[in-house]
Amino acid sequence: MSTDAQTAGPAGLQPATVPDLPPRWVGWLGLCATSAILLGALITAIAYVGYAGESYSPFNHFISELGETSQSRLAPVFNAGVVIGGIGLGLFLLILARHLTSGYRLALGLAAIVAGASGSLVGAFPMDTHAVHRVVSGVFFCTGWIVAAVFSAWLLRHPQPGFPRWLVWPGALSIATSFAFVIVYSTYRPIDPDAQILGRAALWTVPMLEWASLLTLLLWFLCVSHVLARRADGPTPER
Repeated sequence: MSTDAQTAGPAGLQPATVPDLPPRWVGWLGLCATSAILLGALITAIAYVGYAGESYSPFNHFISELGETSQSRLAPVFNAGVVIGGIGLGLFLLILARHLTSGYRLALGLAAIVAGASGSLVGAFPMDTHAVHRVVSGVFFCTGWIVAAVFSAWLLRHPQPGFPRWLVWPGALSIATSFAFVIVYSTYRPIDPDAQILGRAALWTVPMLEWASLLTLLLWFLCVSHVLARRADGPTPER
């Protein structure tokens, strides 16, 4: 991809350890990984029936309720989509990091490892495993937005012919939404976090912001993946 990627990078992010693919292939990797998460969630949500007999709604149900094996009928579909999508997006980010220079490459590479691993573990340890699930999901939501922030900061400081400046806007939207969710969720104090949720308002801010945080991050992935998928296969301009 970039000639800069051939220079020695930080430990663990050397060119020999991170596969290089044509931009179009990388774009399709991102699109397929994002689609795995979204399709898994949609299919599972359609078949979902809650403890109170209610249908699933992103306006008052947490994302992880789709993967709760004791209640969600198609929980394996959702969890598999999260694991596959998390691994795919983590690899997508590691390859994307090769485009970046100096400290930005290191920051995106490290964020890719943490966000990709924690995102996949959300599916590997569903809501039924409360203690582990809370940790890995918390790590994901606290670090997922960093990938968009690092890439957006790099693009603002180092405009690239292959990456249009408008990609900064979905990145900014993801960052703002994630901050809003983290702030609101930090005030959420259920009496028993492991108890079944039987009564819920039609509009519940906490799960709504959780969904908004995830969807805006996936929107950023889709935008960057779309740009890469439309590029001709070949090296990017030297910097």
